[in-house]
Amino acid sequence: MKKIIAKPVGMFELFYDLVFVYAISRITAMIHHPVNGSIPLVTFLQFLLVVIVVMQIWLYQVIYFNRYSKNQFLDIGGLGLNMFVAVYLANNINTEWQVTFHYFNIAMAVMILILFCQYLFVKADNNDKQAFLIILGIEFILIIVGLIIGYPVGIYFCISGYIVGFILPLFLKGMFKTERVNFPHLVERVSLIVIIAFGEAIVNLTSYFNSKTPLVYAAFLFLSLVLMFASYVVLSDKLIDHHQISKGFVLMYSHIAIVVAIFLSTVAILYLQVHDINKTFLFFLIIFSMALYYFSLAINQVRVVLVKSF
Repeated sequence: MKKIIAKPVGMFELFYDLVFVYAISRITAMIHHPVNGSIPLVTFLQFLLVVIVVMQIWLYQVIYFNRYSKNQFLDIGGLGLNMFVAVYLANNINTEWQVTFHYFNIAMAVMILILFCQYLFVKADNNDKQAFLIILGIEFILIIVGLIIGYPVGIYFCISGYIVGFILPLFLKGMFKTERVNFPHLVERVSLIVIIAFGEAIVNLTSYFNSKTPLVYAAFLFLSLVLMFASYVVLSDKLIDHHQISKGFVLMYSHIAIVVAIFLSTVAILYLQVHDINKTFLFFLIIFSMALYYFSLAINQVRVVLVKSF
């Protein structure tokens, strides 16, 4: 079998990621402040949905560059436009959805439309762009319907659109062509978003590096974060076959879960210094985030049938 040659990650792709550094900080801020000692269920569900929304828009752009882009002017132009709109998207990430309903969802609709056009004008032979056009088209229509109806009913159409964009690829997996995926490039891209998530964790950890916090306590928290990252490095560098023939579904979906786990771990670190936090809630939050993180790492070692199908 011919070995896959790794597609280099372009500088503009890395530049695009910078917007998501800001978006990630906005996402974690959604659950920074506990209410009555814990995170309200509605707030937690809002948090999960926003993670899915932001990660899927990032992944659809990554997939486009992975499968089709030749770093031509139209590719870079579309990336630049999406980056511009992503700033507006990030600025409107919060839990007050009735306030930012139009701004957030208009930004998402524009970004999806840009992605739709990028996939539409792909001229590569043996491409599988039809699946992407179906998914992005349905998602775009549902968001537009939601915007026309308006808040609060319209929000359910928008949410339905985002769930379609997240779930529908699994049902249309037969339409995606494995040979179009450059797996080494995909591994590098998802690794970068994980590094960005860990960067946000480091930023939040700095609140413990002061004269009031015992050095041993700060060192323990720092070491815990380092060990989490080291576990990921071992997985990414040693356990994942970078040259496997795969559609990349397991890799991408598991990394969304990994990012969620890092966010929750980051918030748990912050909660350790909140005096009125519910200790039982905090205990289960830490256990859940760690379990989700290491389970999502382990699932990437699944081989045999899953590698070819997903």
